[in-house]
Amino acid sequence: MHVSPDPITAPQQAAQERDTLIELMARGLYCTAAGALGDGHVEPNAEAITKAKVVADDYLAAYEEWLVKLAAGNAAPGPR
Repeated sequence: MHVSPDPITAPQQAAQERDTLIELMARGLYCTAAGALGDGHVEPNAEAITKAKVVADDYLAAYEEWLVKLAAGNAAPGPR
């Protein structure tokens, strides 16, 4: 993932970072569910990661939407 303090300015770089974040979130979701079910810590198969990526993408999209609304509210004139 991008660890430089420089902002991401290229759409391709932003898309790559988003894909990396979704992959990490999907693996975290899988590990959390596997741990809760007592399945231990095994490497997830491709099907499990694909299913978890759908959930991670939905979560990230909702978070992005919230950030946009927050930024719009902060940019609006008048008292907050």
